[in-house]
Amino acid sequence: MLRKYIIYPIVLFVLGTMFIGCLPEKSETALIYNGPVVTEIKNFTFGQQASVLSAKGVSTLAGTQTDSTRTVMLNVRGTDSILVQLVGPQSAAPIDVNFRVRSTSTAVEGTHYTFNPVGARKVTFAPNTSLAYIKLNLVPNSLTTVGDQRTVIVDLLSDGNIKPNPNFNKFIVTLRR
Repeated sequence: MLRKYIIYPIVLFVLGTMFIGCLPEKSETALIYNGPVVTEIKNFTFGQQASVLSAKGVSTLAGTQTDSTRTVMLNVRGTDSILVQLVGPQSAAPIDVNFRVRSTSTAVEGTHYTFNPVGARKVTFAPNTSLAYIKLNLVPNSLTTVGDQRTVIVDLLSDGNIKPNPNFNKFIVTLRR
């Protein structure tokens, strides 16, 4: 019986040590991103509580939010933001990323929304950060019929060095009355 109390812990210790030694990488380095530096657009409100979103003028009806889309209530939400992420190492210098509004957008800049700052077509990552926001100021009462809606489709552009992730390079904001 005494043998059981001595041998079992020793065997467990030896087996545990063997298994840990077989792991492919240390846990500290296993999750480090080693791919190319890219930018992505994400819906930072996706997954938040419906009551919080409704109070902020974000629609919570089924299908109105995905990773790359959001529907906002034009007369409730004064400003909407689109999150742009830098995936890869941060830079000690600011990084500018250009974007464009697709010609297939049905919302009209200056009528339904404006960028902040007005006319902006770039977003800047501050030094040593990996988050930036494209800001849209919504024009209240620019849609007169309840239920009417327009879309703003934003595409990230490549600057030659940093390319947008092809899976997360566009974002659609639907403005609804």
